[in-house]
Amino acid sequence: MLTATSASDIAKDIYTIMLGGKEMEQITHLVASEGNYEKSTLINAKMNDTSKSGIDILDCFSDAINRLKAQPFRSFSIDQPIKTNEELTVSFSYVRNLPGKNRLIDSEERSVKIKIRKRDANNVSIDIRHASSFDAKNALELLDKIVSPIDDNTNDSDVNLSHVNLGILTDKNRVAFFDKLSVHTFNAWRLKTITSITVQRGTWADDENEAEEIIDDSDPTGTLAGINQAVLNGSGLRSNSFVQSSLEQGYIISAMKYRYECTKEAGEFIVGISSRSKDLRVDIEKSYCDEDGKLYIQPFPRSQQDEIIQLFQNAANSVFLELCDEQQHALNPIK
Repeated sequence: MLTATSASDIAKDIYTIMLGGKEMEQITHLVASEGNYEKSTLINAKMNDTSKSGIDILDCFSDAINRLKAQPFRSFSIDQPIKTNEELTVSFSYVRNLPGKNRLIDSEERSVKIKIRKRDANNVSIDIRHASSFDAKNALELLDKIVSPIDDNTNDSDVNLSHVNLGILTDKNRVAFFDKLSVHTFNAWRLKTITSITVQRGTWADDENEAEEIIDDSDPTGTLAGINQAVLNGSGLRSNSFVQSSLEQGYIISAMKYRYECTKEAGEFIVGISSRSKDLRVDIEKSYCDEDGKLYIQPFPRSQQDEIIQLFQNAANSVFLELCDEQQHALNPIK
């Protein structure tokens, strides 16, 4: 310490004394844990056709949230919503019971953030940030309460939720959704590879998948390499024999994980796009930062993760709505 020329030199020399190997391993696991990666669920909402014109859709949500805050005997706590011209943010917390746990830890307080972003005067996208699917379920229940009619004697409400449900797409368009998302271009990132594809037997109405097959980097058959080739050369998922065989056997694609490389700085990340039940999830799975020419697992800053989540949600939403419009026009062609 007496001969060190800088604080960084001191840190390098003494951290193994102050913190042993076991402590350093624990710290590393905490930094790289899944809890440090952003998880999200995406749904949409639109003004009811019977609503009065000229009403700001964000004001509708803000008023409804404040009415809910004023109700007694709530099982959750809602913070004051923060509104700008284009976005409304609200956080809520609740206590989750943990059956079978020690009495000292038989419950835990959970917090969820909801961001409502205006797409146009009558439509918004709702971005639910959560740590687990249980949190997302509670957030969706809260949103149902928020958009429920004020008067119990009427079924009309100012706003209706519209789920990003891949299950309403045709078989062809369910595959096209992931194909179109794969070729979507971003300014700061470039698709490098597909790291995983999940196929399941059944429909998206199933919350639990009884028959699910995940093909990832550990698959010894080389199936993922063929899927990568099909996606990256633009021929599409249906041209791959594994995907084609799975579809013929009644499977659907329920999730894909994409690995992107940053074009403006050294770094990479894996983003997962998945559909469970009737909602779409966009999750940061892992990220890598450059150090001395090598990539190491390290969570991106929250602001950077937030940017990735938002842009992928926008892309997924655009592809989904485009496919819905195509289906609608096919059923009701303009004469």
